[in-house]
Amino acid sequence: MTVKKMLKDSVELSVEDSVEDSVWLSVWHSVADSVWNSVAVSVEVSVQRSVAVSVEDSVHAQMLEYAYDC
Repeated sequence: MTVKKMLKDSVELSVEDSVEDSVWLSVWHSVADSVWNSVAVSVEVSVQRSVAVSVEDSVHAQMLEYAYDC
């Protein structure tokens, strides 16, 4: 094996590994971002619903107390 062939093989492998790593990282970040966004939206919606129900219950309770006081 000549030095030239060894260098060529080495460069090809290096480029191939680099492209493979880049694609893998890109896919991984895309999937991770998608999952994270989905979880974040789900948590946010859940918290908003919980707060809304809590506020609604509180308002109803106050209205009932007011009705009984009158």
